Amino acid sequence: MTMRFTQFKLVGPALVLVAILIAGLAAVPYYGVKRLDAESRERQETLVKRNISIWIADVEFALTAWTIWDESIAKIDNGFDSEWADRNIGKSLIGTSRTRFAAILDADDNMIYTKTADEVIDRPFFLRGAMAIVQDAGSLVERVRERETGVKKDGIPDPIAFSKIEVIGSDAVLLTASLFQPDFNTAKLRGSHAPILVSAVPIAGSLQDFLGNRFLLDDAAISPIGEVSPDRARAEIAVGQDGQAEVLSWRPPTPASDLLLQSLPLAAAVTILLVAGGLFVARLSRRTVVSLVEAEQRMRHAATHDFLTGLANRSMIQPEFTRMSGDGNLTVVCLDLDGFKSVNDRYGHAAGDELLKQVAQRLRAGTRESDVVFRLGGDEFAVLMPSVPMADAEWRCRQLSQLLSQPYAIGEVEASVGASFGLGEVSADAAETCDEALKRADDALYAAKAKGRGDVVTSSLWSEDNRSSSSRTRRAGRK
Repeated sequence: MTMRFTQFKLVGPALVLVAILIAGLAAVPYYGVKRLDAESRERQETLVKRNISIWIADVEFALTAWTIWDESIAKIDNGFDSEWADRNIGKSLIGTSRTRFAAILDADDNMIYTKTADEVIDRPFFLRGAMAIVQDAGSLVERVRERETGVKKDGIPDPIAFSKIEVIGSDAVLLTASLFQPDFNTAKLRGSHAPILVSAVPIAGSLQDFLGNRFLLDDAAISPIGEVSPDRARAEIAVGQDGQAEVLSWRPPTPASDLLLQSLPLAAAVTILLVAGGLFVARLSRRTVVSLVEAEQRMRHAATHDFLTGLANRSMIQPEFTRMSGDGNLTVVCLDLDGFKSVNDRYGHAAGDELLKQVAQRLRAGTRESDVVFRLGGDEFAVLMPSVPMADAEWRCRQLSQLLSQPYAIGEVEASVGASFGLGEVSADAAETCDEALKRADDALYAAKAKGRGDVVTSSLWSEDNRSSSSRTRRAGRK
């Protein structure tokens, strides 16, 4: 119905033009064409901004593995342990993610630790030194401090992080400031402020190519906002070295104008063959509408699916949970790869990306058609299994564990990883939220990690005694 309505809106101006030509008039339905093109442009700008926000949110969430952690409060705030910070923050963060710079600010925003990956130290952004990078993040740090003073909820806190894309010369970097927070409160802050992690993720290649290819944009370019012509679609995404806003601009789709231009040669012939001309324009407009709808569907898919593996991303968990839990019992599964960091360290991040793709393929092959597999970020995944008893779900997860532990052929080498699983069951009559169910499954996953990895643990086996002992090994197990 939507396609037919859009097609009618596109064909309408062309049919009006034909009637005007037959009547001897030369007016063009200028307003209608411009309005349709403006609506298409506005829709695409909104989708691009939403995609960029989701990508940044995924990066910020991945940092919670290092920032929401009792031990980080004990080792950084309560008493600074430089060796611990280098091993568990600097080396761990740079070694297991795309982050290439990390700095820690104390409660008074003084820099007490910094580390830069060797392969980027000579690039323009990083060549300026750690102090200049931290100064660039000053506005982000201020926003984190403002949010820090807000009301805090009970239990594991929500992440507090702010990001911006910064452009220095040919370098484009995602700069993020994240607040260290305790998770199970086995360590308390000394004062009213917590330490802050400042991290930088380089964007591969040119920024316009990275975003243009990711979001299927035509003639994407990055330039100061004052240099963008009014006819180009735009999204403010970055900050230049001089503090001026950098804008991603591209040539917006103009389906109505294209249709009008393509219809002009036909308009003269329509004076003789109105019916034949009208049918031709209708067919032409349909092809235009189909192309526009397909492009929009691809962008919507990119907004709800992981770019690397093609799995559903975190934004899809809530609606899928609501749909499945309303139909009956539901098993929520959280899993985390064992040994993934060693693959990155030994073979490089490209090999790690290829391994994640193969893991995603095995998860899809090893689950039912009714199950939904998600990538939460990094080497963390989740599976929603509807209408399956807990015993069967546990058996299926053990089968998946065996499947994922089989060797992976990556280029000329062979790599092996394992997987630990945590399961939580949601009954049809339980008033449990998606976040609560995920937390129960995540707690069970931590218990599986604490038992030695490669295990499957259900939330029914996760006691309060296990919870307190596992909280001390939670982050060490995740690395």
